Amino acid sequence: MPPPDMQDAKEQIRQAIDIVDLVGGYMALRRQGSNYVAVCPWHDDTRPSLQVNPARQSFKCWVCDIGGDIFSFLMRMEGLEFREALEMLADRAGVELKRSRVGQSSPFERRNLLQATAWAEGLFHECLLHDPVAGAAREYLAARGLWQDTIAHFQLGFAPDQWDWLLNAAGQTQFSPAVLERVGLVARRQSGTGHYDRFRGRLMFPIRDTRGRPIAFGGRVLPSASGSSDDRPVAKYINSPETPLFNKSSQLYALHLAKEGLKREQGLVVMEGYTDVIMAHQHGITNAVAVLGTALGEKHVPLLRRFTDRITLVLDGDEAGQKRTMQILDDLLALFVSQEIDLRILALPEGADPCDVIVSQGRESFQKLLSAAVDALEHKIDTVTKGLESVSGTPGTHAMSQAIEQILGTLVRAFPATGGLTSTALVREQQVMSRLSRRFGMGEDTIRTRLVSKRREMGRGQRFRRTPVAPTPASPQVRLPKLPAWEQELIELVIHHPDTVAELVANLDSTTFSHALSRKVFEQAVAAHQAGQTLQFEQLMLATDDVAEKNLLVACDEQGREKMGSDTNQRTKDLLALVDQQAKDAWQHSHLAELKQSQLDPDYEKELLAKLFDDFKGRQAGTSPTDG
Repeated sequence: MPPPDMQDAKEQIRQAIDIVDLVGGYMALRRQGSNYVAVCPWHDDTRPSLQVNPARQSFKCWVCDIGGDIFSFLMRMEGLEFREALEMLADRAGVELKRSRVGQSSPFERRNLLQATAWAEGLFHECLLHDPVAGAAREYLAARGLWQDTIAHFQLGFAPDQWDWLLNAAGQTQFSPAVLERVGLVARRQSGTGHYDRFRGRLMFPIRDTRGRPIAFGGRVLPSASGSSDDRPVAKYINSPETPLFNKSSQLYALHLAKEGLKREQGLVVMEGYTDVIMAHQHGITNAVAVLGTALGEKHVPLLRRFTDRITLVLDGDEAGQKRTMQILDDLLALFVSQEIDLRILALPEGADPCDVIVSQGRESFQKLLSAAVDALEHKIDTVTKGLESVSGTPGTHAMSQAIEQILGTLVRAFPATGGLTSTALVREQQVMSRLSRRFGMGEDTIRTRLVSKRREMGRGQRFRRTPVAPTPASPQVRLPKLPAWEQELIELVIHHPDTVAELVANLDSTTFSHALSRKVFEQAVAAHQAGQTLQFEQLMLATDDVAEKNLLVACDEQGREKMGSDTNQRTKDLLALVDQQAKDAWQHSHLAELKQSQLDPDYEKELLAKLFDDFKGRQAGTSPTDG
């Protein structure tokens, strides 16, 4: 049981934060009776299967066996340890928490790692603003048209071209080289001992989490620096490596700012470069974000879905970038359709990038381009059919057949089957059928027949299935344990019929339980009973920080409510009788095992046989078997 002050703080947070509001900030909720439902982010969910119970302040998905309260929900969604989730919710609720003693903290705790990245961010920023060594960087930013206010807003910085500039500065702080290595600021030397600065001679772009805290960095080499200090070619951009704070495939640059921009703009605008996003924000396009050296993909979907249901992907005007997008477009469509996100594509003119277009044409012109962005499936059709007007022959030519096959393949991946599609998806599919019919001069029935055939082929094992969102190491996916039926029945009785606890405590002890989670719940009930208290469901949920135990309690709460009309006394008697019978069965099996060894003392063997015979007669007569 947590200390009283901690328990009080958790109770204050629970009362201040409605789970419907919390979950609704991450995904779209729909009212269903007295509860709410949403598409579950932890499995391949095509129909809303995540249930949110406002009366019990709990959530549960029976498909993937995940449930809990506001604390475990945040732990799973953000990949946090309990203390971190507690602090986030305390901030939201306005509840002050008592901090742990310094002597109990570890240098590798998340809080300390965040402090290290914040310290480095400040150091890089001060260097850019005032250090003579950053003169070329300041000139570069001025030439790109970035204002001083913008530089401060994004906390841009500079890392001098030295092997140990950051390491030397850290010598005056509590941040050891090991801590700096953990957050990706320094690297261990391959030969010899010691570390060296990872970022050298680079313009620094702090990467922040959704709460605005620096968690990583992107570094751009200045255009004049074509090589390193030892004349080796250098990469134009490098990002921090994967760390406990940073995963490039599931985070986006400037999202902490863009989520505020969403209050004024419709949907997020996803770009490729840091400077593109910074220039967009400078010109008032404050809903812009950027990917972090990777393509927009599967792990971004849950993050994006928390904030919007509309995404516009801006493609640079170079052929290579647009080709990369076409390669992943089918998967993107399937991902976004399954999450009911409207994905649009803005392909810029050849040779242009967002930064240049915004600077040269202004905000209004770029906003017009964004408003004209086409649906991703339309973009696929336009790209595939581009130039087919010049193909000679009838609509049955090989080129047109290939184009139709490509488009239908994309359609199948986006809408795997007609059964279970939303009305919006069905309308969208029909629109595509009609457009293809007009474009290629073919009957809709002919095209639909080919679509059905493709779906059948995909159904033989090739159909695209979205991989469930992988849990983070900090918040493992703990499925509901398979408990013996009587142990789950006991927890249901404890939750819904606390008047049965006295009888259960009198006839059971914790050694009877086979599973640690159910044993823990029983021991809590015993402690409360001995103290003259009655445990409620809410108290049981607050008494544990374990996501697995919270999951179990929610499951037993939900299933126990379905039995509310049953005879509680009879359920209690049946449970105790079953436990008693199992104990006697175990006694019999252990004694039979002894007899099978055939190495017993004759007198003891005769005694065992007599006890087993009496036990058998007792069972036949319906009386209690012999007490072993």
